Amino acid sequence: MQYIGCKVHKQGLFDNRVLNFSDRLTIVYGKNGSGKSLLARGMIDAVWGRFSARKLLGDDAWNSLYLDLLFSISENGYFRISNASDKSYRIYYNQNNEEKLIYAESRGGLLDEGVRNPIDEKFEGKILQEFIKRVDADTVINSSFIPSSPDIAGDGTIDFTVLKKIILEDGTGFYNLFNNLNKSLERVRPGDGESPPEVVRLDDKKRELEKKIQIIDISGSRHDKLRREKNNVQQEIDELNGSLMSLNNQKEILNKIIENLNKVDVLKNEFESIKDEIQDEQQKIKSITVMKRELDAMFPQFSDMDINDSTNLDRLQELFNDIRNLNEQIDNFYFSRLLKKRKFKKIATALNAGAAAAVIFLLARSGSAPGKNLFIIAGILSCAVIATAVITLYLYLGRRDKELQKLEEKKKRFKERIKILMEKSRVELEDFKLTEIYELLLQYFEDYINYTERKKDLARIKSSLKEEEYMVRIQKKLDELKKEEEIIKNEINTSIDTLNIVDDIENETTKIEELIQNIDREAGIIKEKIETKERILQQIDVEFIQASGNSETTNALIEEKNGVDRILKKWRVNQNSLLFIMLTMAAAVERSEDKRLRTLLDGTLDKFNHLTGNQYITRIDESVLLQMISENKIPEDMTPPVMHALLISLKFSLSDFIIGENTSVPLLIDEPFQFMDDERCNRFRDLVSYISNRRQVIIFTHHSDKRNWGNFIEL
Repeated sequence: MQYIGCKVHKQGLFDNRVLNFSDRLTIVYGKNGSGKSLLARGMIDAVWGRFSARKLLGDDAWNSLYLDLLFSISENGYFRISNASDKSYRIYYNQNNEEKLIYAESRGGLLDEGVRNPIDEKFEGKILQEFIKRVDADTVINSSFIPSSPDIAGDGTIDFTVLKKIILEDGTGFYNLFNNLNKSLERVRPGDGESPPEVVRLDDKKRELEKKIQIIDISGSRHDKLRREKNNVQQEIDELNGSLMSLNNQKEILNKIIENLNKVDVLKNEFESIKDEIQDEQQKIKSITVMKRELDAMFPQFSDMDINDSTNLDRLQELFNDIRNLNEQIDNFYFSRLLKKRKFKKIATALNAGAAAAVIFLLARSGSAPGKNLFIIAGILSCAVIATAVITLYLYLGRRDKELQKLEEKKKRFKERIKILMEKSRVELEDFKLTEIYELLLQYFEDYINYTERKKDLARIKSSLKEEEYMVRIQKKLDELKKEEEIIKNEINTSIDTLNIVDDIENETTKIEELIQNIDREAGIIKEKIETKERILQQIDVEFIQASGNSETTNALIEEKNGVDRILKKWRVNQNSLLFIMLTMAAAVERSEDKRLRTLLDGTLDKFNHLTGNQYITRIDESVLLQMISENKIPEDMTPPVMHALLISLKFSLSDFIIGENTSVPLLIDEPFQFMDDERCNRFRDLVSYISNRRQVIIFTHHSDKRNWGNFIEL
C-alpha cells in the first residue's frame, strides 16, 4: 500500500491544502498547532476507522474536518476516500481516469441507493476487503504509526497479542490456519469432562441397547465374558487406528518436506545461475576500473587527450615517417656519392698506374737513348694528369648539387613543422635537436601505440557489458527468488517443527525417504494387527449371537448397537486425530514464536544501540525490552526520550515482518526529533533511509531543517 496524496480542509488549520506524497520518504513540515498530528491520525482512521472499533481520533475530532485521501494497494488503479466531516463517507475506485463509487455511508449510517453493504462485492471492492481483513487497524497502529513522545502514554506502547500475530504470520499461512482451526474447535468444543450432545445421545442409546440385549440374554453367563473380551479388542483396535492416523499424518508432512526441498534445489540452481551472471558483470566492471587506473598511471600524458590532440599526434606521426624517409634519401645520396668517389679514385689510380707502367716500359726499351721516346712519354704523363684533374674536378665540383640542397631544405621545413606540432601536442623538449627528437618520438609513438591498444581492450570489455535495464531486471528476479526460497524454507522449518522425530535429518532427502519407508513398514504392521483384531471381533459377535440362541430380536439389537459403535468409533478417531494435530501445531507455533520474538528483540536492540550511539547498551537489554512489549510495563527509571527511541527501533524492526509480496503498509512518524541532537538525527536518518527503500515513510515535524531528507511539504 502507498499513500498517493490528500486534500484536507478544517477551519483555522487547513484551507483546502493539497499534499502529494513520495513513494519513499516525505517530510510534512508545520509549526506547532498546525494540525500535523491530526492529519497523521486522520490518514489512518480514514482507511481503517469505519471498519474497526480501534481508532486514533475521537468522533469530535472529525467535526468540520474534510479529508480526501488517495491511496493504492495494487498497480492497476487507486482508491479515493472522501470523508466529509461526520456527515458522509465514500470510497471510490479510479482506473484509467474512470471513477466508480464502491461504498457510501451517510450521517445516520444508511447506505446510498444502489451500493451494497458493506462494500461493493465486485472485483475492486473485494481487493479492498481482502486488504483490510489481512491488515487490520490493530496491525497498522501497532506496526506502522509512531506517535510523538508526549503521546506515547495516550496511544499506548504496543499490544503484545497483535505483535504476536504480526511476527508469526508469514507466507505459509501456518499461523492463520492454526488460529482458524482453534477457533472452529472452540465453537464446537464442550466444557471440561463433557461430550458433545450427539455423542451423549449415542452413548445413551448404546447403553439402552446393551441393557436390552443383557435382559434378553440374562441367562447366558457367557455374555459377560464375550462382552469384556469384545470391549478389550475394540479398545485395542481404537488405539491401533490412532497410531495409524498419526503415522499417516507424519508421512504426509515428510512428503511435503521432500517436495519443498526439491523446490529449493531448483531455486538454488536458478539463483546460482543469475548470481554467476551478476558476478561476471561485476568482475568486468572491476577490470574496467583497474585498466583505467593502469592507463592513467602508465600513460598520464594521454589521460587528458582530446580529439584535437589525437589528430595532432596522427599528423606528427605521419610527419615523423616522412622525415625518416627523407633522412633515408639523404643517407642514400651520400652513400651513392661515396661509392662514385671510390669508383673514380680507382679509375684515376688505374690510369696513373698504367701511365707509370707505360713510361717505365718505354724507358726500359730506350736503354742508352732515353730521348728517343720522350714525346710519347710526355703524352702519356699528360693524359694521366689531365684525366686525374678531370676526375678530381668532377668529384669536388658536384658536392653541393641541387638535389642535395632540395633535400636539406625539405628537411628543414619538416623540422619546423615537427616543432609546431610537438608544441600543439604538449610534447616538451628543452634542447630542440633533431637526433633527440627522433629518440623522443620513437618512445612517444611506442607508448601511444600501447595506449591505443589498451584503449581498444577497454572498449571491447565495455561493449560486452549488459545493459543497465537488463541488470536491474535480473537483480529484481534474484530478490524474488530469495523471497520465494525464504518462504519455502520457513514452510520446511514449520513442518520439521511439527515432527520431533526428525530433529536430526538436516533437510536431507535420503534420510526423509528412509523415515517414510520406516513409517510405511510400521503402518503395514499396524494394519495387519487391525485386520486380525477385526476378525476376532467378528468371531466374538458370531459367538455372542450363537450364545443368545440366534434370536432375531437379539440380532437386530446387536446390529443396531454395532452401528452405534461404528459411529462412536469414527468420532473418537477423528477427535484423537484433531487433538494430535492441534497439539503438534501448538508446539510448532510456540517454537516459532520464540524464534521470531528473538529475531525481533535482536533487531530492535541493534537499531536502538545504533540510534543512541551505544549509550544504553548495558541498561537496556532483552529482558527490559521483552517486559515492555509483553507486559506493557515500563521501568520507572526509563525516561521519555529512551522510551521513544525504543519504540522507534521496535517499529522499524517490525518492517522485516510486515513487508512481503502482498503486504506493505506506509510508516507514519509523528514528531520524532523532540529529544534528538544533531548526531542522533544523523543516525535516525540512516535508519529512515534504509526503511524507505522498502516501504513508504511519512514524517510529520515542526523542524524545517530536514528539507533535504526527501520530498518536503510545508503546511
